[in-house]
Amino acid sequence: MENKKSILLSGLAVLFVLVIYIWFISLGPWRSRGHTSDYYSRLTSAFLHGQLSLEQQPDPALLALPNPYDHKARKNVPVLGDASLYEGKYYLYFGPFPSLVLAIPASILPLEPGDQIFVYLFIAGLFFLECLFFREIVKQFFPAMPGWILPLGILLLGLTGPYTRMLAHPFIHEAAIAGGQLLFTAGFYTAFLALRPEKIHKGKLVLAGLFWLFAVATRSTQLIPVGFMTALTLFYIFHGCRKTNPAREFGRLAAALIAPLALGGMLLAWYNWARFGSIFEFGLYYQLAAFNLQANYSILFSRVYLIQNIYNYFLNPFALAGSFPFVQPLAGTEKPVLASISLPNLYAVEGRFPGALLSTPFLLFAALPPFVYLTDLPKKFRDRRKTMDPFTFFDWTSLGLFGASIAGALPTLLLFYVGFRYETEFIASLTLLALIGFCQGYFLLGNIFTRKLYAALGILLLLFSVLINMALAYTGIWA
Repeated sequence: MENKKSILLSGLAVLFVLVIYIWFISLGPWRSRGHTSDYYSRLTSAFLHGQLSLEQQPDPALLALPNPYDHKARKNVPVLGDASLYEGKYYLYFGPFPSLVLAIPASILPLEPGDQIFVYLFIAGLFFLECLFFREIVKQFFPAMPGWILPLGILLLGLTGPYTRMLAHPFIHEAAIAGGQLLFTAGFYTAFLALRPEKIHKGKLVLAGLFWLFAVATRSTQLIPVGFMTALTLFYIFHGCRKTNPAREFGRLAAALIAPLALGGMLLAWYNWARFGSIFEFGLYYQLAAFNLQANYSILFSRVYLIQNIYNYFLNPFALAGSFPFVQPLAGTEKPVLASISLPNLYAVEGRFPGALLSTPFLLFAALPPFVYLTDLPKKFRDRRKTMDPFTFFDWTSLGLFGASIAGALPTLLLFYVGFRYETEFIASLTLLALIGFCQGYFLLGNIFTRKLYAALGILLLLFSVLINMALAYTGIWA
């Protein structure tokens, strides 16, 4: 699979994507303001001064209001947007981990980076990790795959999805989402390396647990995919330990993975309790949002948004245009897509962006691995000679990406608010799964001519996905 030409082209593809990232972060309406948000720096400064609340004090007029969480009542009162107000102090509901990391150099040097720095580093880091992960997947499962798959896959991983649009709008929300996904993917990749050898590597399991803890400490909704992947990994370890001493070996490896999560979970619980008097409160309930969040708290997440959000995130069309680059994104719809759906007035769609399946049709290949697994499962259990393993390392990888996509998308699809940045919660795992599905389908076809046609179709879909996403990202920056 790998040769000098493939390695060179892959390196050029990585460099090309990073340059495109720099170009996109230099664009966007945030430049006209001359600044972006600086919430992580604010929280770092608070930590360095020995406090959990921000140093900025709320305006006395805000504190004098009977209900400061009513956006209409505080219409003419200056507030720190999206901060959490509790007992006369400002807090952040964004996870503390990036600010804790920043506190190390900031205690020595006068560093106050804006959140756009975090957005670029997190998205570039996520892209780099996905490239490493994809390379290891191909080496492990598809070593006979033609060398062109790596550079083309790198372009797909870096230039589809919401990443370039997020770089043009690099604020705290984009930073938190990208940071959480980066750390979740780091944990997934590390767990992959830990389980790959015949003897499971305990140290790498500890590192995977730490990365998953950091993901939750950056983006609380990462708790759902982290919980799924932890359970799936424990099941795979137990499955592999059956032939040895299951209790002793499984307990040792399970502790390596769970211990960092358990210890970190207690620290996060303390962090919430010290700020809001509840281990389950991250600050969302006390957020100073653009609407009365507390009055609508019970309908922030609801299954009533599920079908509508699936349409907006996956099937929302884009339009053709008469000038370069000849396509433009369309706004998602707030009108119910089915007559049986009754959406609250709270439901809102931010900006214009295309549905993932229409702008990135290559994602359709993601359906192949779970489909093949389900169709092969009865055969594995009927095999009397027990030569077919019902849960292989490939199954852990592909089902892990499939489940992580669903678990990551779940809070997004149940949320009242639709925004392109939330695609980051599931698109990384889904794109890797699509690349696996494409490679898997390539080897399922025995006929050489059919395989060539399949490869040509895949390459066309991949290039279409990359070009359309770049064009739509550019035209959608100021939409």
